[in-house]
Amino acid sequence: MELIKYFLKLPFITKLLQDKQQNKLSSGYLFHSLDASSNAFAVTALAMTLLCKKSGCFSCENCIKILKNSHPDVLYYPKEKAFSVFDAKDIIEQAYKKPMIANFKIIIINEIDNSSIEAQNKLLKIIEEPPKNVFFLITTSNLDKVLQTIKSRLLKIKVPCFSLDEIKEIFDSFRNNENYSLAITYGQGYVGKTLEILKNENYLAIYEFCKEIVIHLKQSSQIINFLNEKIDKDKFIIILTILSSFYRDLLMLLCNQDYLVVDKDLIKDFAEIKKEFSINSVIKIINLINQINEKRFSNVSLNLLFETMLVKILEVKFRCK
Repeated sequence: MELIKYFLKLPFITKLLQDKQQNKLSSGYLFHSLDASSNAFAVTALAMTLLCKKSGCFSCENCIKILKNSHPDVLYYPKEKAFSVFDAKDIIEQAYKKPMIANFKIIIINEIDNSSIEAQNKLLKIIEEPPKNVFFLITTSNLDKVLQTIKSRLLKIKVPCFSLDEIKEIFDSFRNNENYSLAITYGQGYVGKTLEILKNENYLAIYEFCKEIVIHLKQSSQIINFLNEKIDKDKFIIILTILSSFYRDLLMLLCNQDYLVVDKDLIKDFAEIKKEFSINSVIKIINLINQINEKRFSNVSLNLLFETMLVKILEVKFRCK
């Protein structure tokens, strides 16, 4: 509930409330950001704003039921892990039923980018010609995976990240968490990413592991020292994310843009190794890491992929020096 309060203050919520009062609401909106949790909080906040007479009082019947995910006129999808054709069929059926306690229905579809093309196509017609007083609030953390025909029929709203001061205020109760500083830095202003770091007991160890790679990996004989780590998919994603951020900060230092460094604690350490890298080598290393991350490394040995990545990082580092 506390988190929702911060989302209720976001400018687009105020704008859509004004649209409601002027009868200018669209029948469908596509909320997008890099953080699935932020998207989910945003649409829940909007649902409260639209159904509550006081624009989110937290105490009326509508607000209480929405917060408990039990409002009969606010329907959440997918029912399982990913949005499916069965979900789309159910939405079509539910959309034509009259609201039970509100004046309209809100259909929320979280992370539609995880669905198949077939499922999105099945949903298309009801979005094109929705019944009266039915509103679609759809979220995605990857716009590229949403069909263009879906995107063209929805008004797109970018869910902003919070400022540094705001995110510190939101997570003030976590100040004693050992990951607090890292979460504030690497959560990038998103509540979901910040929470994930705060709750990950291994994050600090992974962070130090990645720092060792950037600072101390200088020759191929050292690679074996980094291969004793047991790596699963989730851990590898974190490693790639942290390494990408590290090399990005190193690039800023090489470009004499110190004020753009995200992790200020690394400035001293990275200043001492700057001479080992060229701007071109760091750019290529960042591209290498991003390419691996985008492929999501299906059907491959993660340990082998990790070893190959370290070898390539060294190759790029010395070839472009």
